Amino acid sequence: MRGIVHGKECMSIVVPVYNRPNLIVRCLDSLKAQTYRPLDIIVVDNGSSDDTLVNVEKWKNECIEDDFNVEILSEPKTGATYARQRGLQMVHTEKVMFFDSDDVMRSDCVASVMDLWHRYPKLDIVAWPVAIHHSGNVQLTHSIKGNLLERHLVHAILRTQGYAINTKFLNLVGGWRGEFPTWNDLETGARILLGNPNVKAIQDVLADVYHQRESITGECFSDKHGKWEKSLDGIDKSIAESGRRDTERLHNIITYRRAILAAHYAKEGHPELAKPLYKQALSNIPKKKRPLIRFAYHWTRLGMRGAFSIVGRFL
Repeated sequence: MRGIVHGKECMSIVVPVYNRPNLIVRCLDSLKAQTYRPLDIIVVDNGSSDDTLVNVEKWKNECIEDDFNVEILSEPKTGATYARQRGLQMVHTEKVMFFDSDDVMRSDCVASVMDLWHRYPKLDIVAWPVAIHHSGNVQLTHSIKGNLLERHLVHAILRTQGYAINTKFLNLVGGWRGEFPTWNDLETGARILLGNPNVKAIQDVLADVYHQRESITGECFSDKHGKWEKSLDGIDKSIAESGRRDTERLHNIITYRRAILAAHYAKEGHPELAKPLYKQALSNIPKKKRPLIRFAYHWTRLGMRGAFSIVGRFL
């Protein structure tokens, strides 16, 4: 791994992969197409059982150059967070990005990031919007402005494909934690933002995310019940340990998210999952704010969106 190559700072990009024999090549091609050099690419195979690893090794042999280094690692523990953390352990550059194997990085992404970092060298994070492609529709992620921590707790604005971070800062907040297999972007981003990083955002869309049926989130919430709750519990614990003055409001936002999750369970036909979680949400918030949680729950259960825009400022 290198820090400076030919007088320019190197960026590391960590890509976990599991059973994506063709999509991983498309992703890696988009990294190869970056206008910025030098780059260190770290691909972490997470126990693929198909031709994924063979294809990655073939691609490496065809693409490696002096200013485009490629490392291939293996992580036997199942889960993207374990694979990302394994890759992070091999990063020796000051700045690192994480990317997913089924997505595409636009060619000017790294160049735009490094240009902003060159102008503001004390930044901890450079972030950007992402285009999400799903069933023929394209949706842009929420803008990175205002109270970033609150916006992240609601909208998960620090997506894996949407920011680069100072490696030392990420290690200081604990990196990626394997015990959170779902909503790991949400959990990791919360710890990052609780660390009060210096953040600037690029306004241009710099990555394209393609929803896959086999993605970590699956097709419905009920399929991974209990795991979503674990991530929310982890965030709640991090908030409590932060010593911030606004912990009550932040806890209330997590309670709101529990109510929304319960509503999704109910909407998917699983009242046995929805009722105890909804009851927990109501018991975790001051009595005077319970009507807000009730509204958010029933609003979402009816298939409506955007409950936070209605109740958020009152939490």
